[in-house]
Amino acid sequence: MRRLISLFRCTAMTLAIGLLIFQIAAAAAMFANLVLPLAHRSADDLADLLILSARVWNELPPDKRPAFETEIRAKYGLSLVHPQAGSADKTDWYPYIRFLRSALIARLPGQTPSVSEDDHDQFRVKFSWSGRPMQFEFSKDRITPRPSLALAWVVLFGILATLILTWLLARRVTAPVARLAVAARRIANAGHVSPLPETGCAEFVELARVFNETARQLQAQRENQTTLLAGVSHDLRSPLARMKMAVGILAEQSPSALLSRMERDIADMDNLIGAQLELARAQESEPTEPADLDELLQDAVEAAEAQAPGRMYLHATGSICTTEIAPVSFRRCIGNLLENALRYGGEGNIHVARRCINGSIFIGVRDRGPGIPAHLAEQVFRPFYRLESSRNRITGGSGLGLAIARQLAETQGWKIAIKSRWRGGTSVWLQITSP
Repeated sequence: MRRLISLFRCTAMTLAIGLLIFQIAAAAAMFANLVLPLAHRSADDLADLLILSARVWNELPPDKRPAFETEIRAKYGLSLVHPQAGSADKTDWYPYIRFLRSALIARLPGQTPSVSEDDHDQFRVKFSWSGRPMQFEFSKDRITPRPSLALAWVVLFGILATLILTWLLARRVTAPVARLAVAARRIANAGHVSPLPETGCAEFVELARVFNETARQLQAQRENQTTLLAGVSHDLRSPLARMKMAVGILAEQSPSALLSRMERDIADMDNLIGAQLELARAQESEPTEPADLDELLQDAVEAAEAQAPGRMYLHATGSICTTEIAPVSFRRCIGNLLENALRYGGEGNIHVARRCINGSIFIGVRDRGPGIPAHLAEQVFRPFYRLESSRNRITGGSGLGLAIARQLAETQGWKIAIKSRWRGGTSVWLQITSP
């Protein structure tokens, strides 16, 4: 499966690449039109100064030369020293020195001036004037100003500013979309959500306004659906109650197998209506409150133990779990999972596990029944879906138990999933993340 790239990353990459290309182009333009001309000009000036110094030194009387050497050393950082042998050029990597050598060659026809570097960050320039070998030395600090260094700092700060600007712009673009995604997920799970703030750019304001209006319409539709379902269920249960009473009276007067089947059918219809109402109520979010989750879990296990004595076992590991939770929804969700395990888990024991890991609470209901095929692990959460074809209460049920549990979990922001156990059986895990 192809890995998806987040909007933040995509936007940041686009902005960063565009701005970096601009930085590179701007740096290249500055180097070609500013740095190189300045370097050539500076090298030409230094070459003229070296040749002028050599000419003046040769024209001065010997007794005046020491004073002249002191003057050029103090004013221009040039030292006139006795020529030394060796020291081959090793400064080709330094562009300024290449420019200086070219400038000297242009001014000294027939000569090949030498420019080298010693071990003390000193440059040596050798050439001849009036047949006399001349050698000047100057420090690297003499080469000022340094436009290349200035350009490097400009590029470095430009890249840093680009990265910061990219992060800010990408965050500004993706933050409203991220809030929209979170709100849409909450609507899908809980059915309602607080309105999004209608702030920012005009497009984001319009998007938030449309989203809020859609959310209000969906909430109204769900409330109308719940109200309608409650009304229909009430209207159906009233005649069912009268039918049940009438059949009960007839069964007392003249018992028969037909009347017994009618009573069971009426009870199944009443249970189905009750399950429908519970599924509708599961879409209503319940406020959370501080609660001892272990105590709530123990109550749910004890209630299931009353239906199947000796088959329920609770295993709690780790510290005591106290968290913000919706207690009624939790009891209903765990109760449905336990009822499902008792109904379809065979005659074996039911093990309930509770673990607290990294701020999340995991509750597992495990049985040794026939199990659920992996490709049907999600379908069993659909309303009215059953692995068995029977509709009686012992095996097939109404097909709403797991659907109600999943709806309760999603409404409260929990997660629920089914996994097959090794050596047979099923484990249903409920994950609750602490707020």
